[in-house]
Amino acid sequence: MVPRTRIPAVALPAPRPAHDRPSTASVERVGQWAVLITLRGEVDLVTAPAVDAALRAGLAVPDVLVLVVDLSEVDFLAAAGLSALVAARDTAAARAIDLRLVADGRPVLRLLDVTGLRRTFRLHRDLAEPLGPHGHRSASSL
Repeated sequence: MVPRTRIPAVALPAPRPAHDRPSTASVERVGQWAVLITLRGEVDLVTAPAVDAALRAGLAVPDVLVLVVDLSEVDFLAAAGLSALVAARDTAAARAIDLRLVADGRPVLRLLDVTGLRRTFRLHRDLAEPLGPHGHRSASSL
């Protein structure tokens, strides 16, 4: 009979701290031809339906030529959120809408790199470039 030995327990990493700000998705018309969607917080299985709804709302705006999705304040991007972005990319391409992502943080860029999807999106580090001449914000939100 083989003697049994007890293996010491492995310490688990501490859970991620809760963020002060909630996850949000806002849609705003910017200029005559552009729509800006700003995502904040965590984009995961729980928040992905709201993100998907915001992306669909932005794509449904009449006469939109440029859809800018600002991910610069996203703390975590899960596969469910990435799936919503890919679906929006495909819908935008079918409607001849130029989809541009603003992302400069590791949570977003790492997932795009690991999945090989970085090259399939037009990426920018800040809002100035993708909005271009559409850079002035109107007072109305959608």
